[in-house]
Amino acid sequence: MRRFLESLKMLVFGRPIATGREQRMALRTRLALPVFGASLLSTVAYAPDAVLDALRKGGQGTALPWMAAGVCAIMILLGFAYRSNVRKHPDERGDYGTVQDQLGPTAGMVTGAALLVDYIFTVAVSVAAIAQFAEFVLPVLEGYHTGIALAAIVIMTLANLRGIRERARVMLAVWFGFLLVIGALALVGALQGDLAGTATVKADATWSAAFSFAGAIASGAVMLTGIEHLASSAPYHAEPRAKRAGRTLILAVLAGAAAFLAASLLVWKYRVSGWQQGPVLLQAAERMFDHPAALWAVAVPTIAILYAAASAVFRRFSGLTSLLARDAYLPRQLSQQSDRLVFRGGVIWVSSASALLVIGTGARLEQLVHMYLIGAFAAIVLSQVAMVRFQRRRIALELRGRGRLRMQGTRVLHAAAATVGAGVWIVVAVFNFSAGAWLALLLVLLLVFLMRGIRQHYAHVREQLAIETDDPASARPSATHGIVLVAQLHRPALRAIAYAKAARHSSLEAVGVQIDRNATVELQRRWGELDLGVPLVILDSPYRDLVTPVLDHVRSIHRVSPRDMVVVYVPEYIVGRWWERFLHNRASMRLRERLLTIPRVVVAAVPWHLESALGTLESEALTRELPRVELREAGQDG
Repeated sequence: MRRFLESLKMLVFGRPIATGREQRMALRTRLALPVFGASLLSTVAYAPDAVLDALRKGGQGTALPWMAAGVCAIMILLGFAYRSNVRKHPDERGDYGTVQDQLGPTAGMVTGAALLVDYIFTVAVSVAAIAQFAEFVLPVLEGYHTGIALAAIVIMTLANLRGIRERARVMLAVWFGFLLVIGALALVGALQGDLAGTATVKADATWSAAFSFAGAIASGAVMLTGIEHLASSAPYHAEPRAKRAGRTLILAVLAGAAAFLAASLLVWKYRVSGWQQGPVLLQAAERMFDHPAALWAVAVPTIAILYAAASAVFRRFSGLTSLLARDAYLPRQLSQQSDRLVFRGGVIWVSSASALLVIGTGARLEQLVHMYLIGAFAAIVLSQVAMVRFQRRRIALELRGRGRLRMQGTRVLHAAAATVGAGVWIVVAVFNFSAGAWLALLLVLLLVFLMRGIRQHYAHVREQLAIETDDPASARPSATHGIVLVAQLHRPALRAIAYAKAARHSSLEAVGVQIDRNATVELQRRWGELDLGVPLVILDSPYRDLVTPVLDHVRSIHRVSPRDMVVVYVPEYIVGRWWERFLHNRASMRLRERLLTIPRVVVAAVPWHLESALGTLESEALTRELPRVELREAGQDG
């Protein structure tokens, strides 16, 4: 069974990869752009839906082009601000590292928690969008929305656990293929008529309209949720890394803004109201061509870019959790790579959390988008505030000259980006609070408290484990007492006695617990016949408990000699078949766990391999090599 499981593991996850074979990518801009820009570009698939949904609720659907233009302006502002981020902090820590370095560990912890929540929602939103596009082109899938989204998460999880990464040239085809589709749609739409011909009367300036416009711009800001992934990509660029990463980020932002504006204009021109079920991008394409092949030509590249974006988030999430784990904010196991050089714990975390979100919301894209922006823009605002402080410190060191003026201009840029980001965050938190933003806020707060608690725990443990001058931990015990647990007299018990004798303890005894009187009498009789040279102590257990009498006996030794060490030898069977594990060692496992809670007690598990665990010849050879216990029948000389 073990060999079968190992073969199945190798089939699913692949062969182990040696640490020395790990190679970091060094991409030029044309390849880095699709690899790291997929998360930002993929939002074009559902951002027009979010903007139109906010406008429709306020009866302002005709203002879509103006709202799209406002979103593009925000994108460009934050794009240039983040280019400065990348050039000043060209490392994979991204916003988390920038904020931690400039604003301190508490702000860094909040940023890390916000980004984790953002990544979880990115995966959930992406797979919900995949399900929506799949259902539109394949009506037979209607009603399986949640199932499609969960299937996508399972596929991404298995691929990331195996360590499969999309080849840069494949991503190049996916990224530019999607851009080509949007460009073709925009070109055909422009040739079919004048966009101005569909304009309607200007909406009245009412409070309802103002709220609708604010909500639309905030919803459209979902276009910026992938910008942090770009900001942490500098180590994977070719030299000069900071310059190339900044260029990649700006090109990705400009391409995303152009695609979003083109998609929004198409939706506006073809009078897509958003009341009909399905992605508004496909609805516009359907009105343009009215042919299933055209819908497939749009849907397939869109699904591909959505899949690529979500899969990239898996890697970024697991990378960020490893960084947080190294800084003692998350369990340290998350910083360990698997035999496939994958941070497996992070992959499982993000897949499980996003799957729960998909199930909880029924994979409804409009509901997930309302929850989406809280984490992303919290990190954006904190990173821009951190950059303002960073520039202020640089300006203080530069007394005069063009360099000082340039730094002051950069500080104004970051201040403007922080102000705009804070405005978007407030609008989202207020207007979408009851629609689901409360859940994202709650998740961020829970993560912050969890990370703070983990950090305090590790700090407390580190204090307790630190070596002191003349540390008593290095003092030798005044004496050691050996105890061999004997349930019945058999070969595993003889091996345990042999090992205990070889250790030459100050005192040595065998201990049995009386559950059945007849069995105890038989054990004492056989013990006397073999004359093992070790006294046998029988502990009474009137309530048939195996654990408590042994614990009390060990504590009694400590009461007499508090500085002494007690070593308890526990014979155990080692089995080879999976089902045999349920038939052996259950009581000894519980006893070992309880013994380890007592200070100055060492528990030694003495294994005995059954034939299912070792071949017969191997078992005999191993037995011959064991230290032997002299067996002397009563009344005979040794």
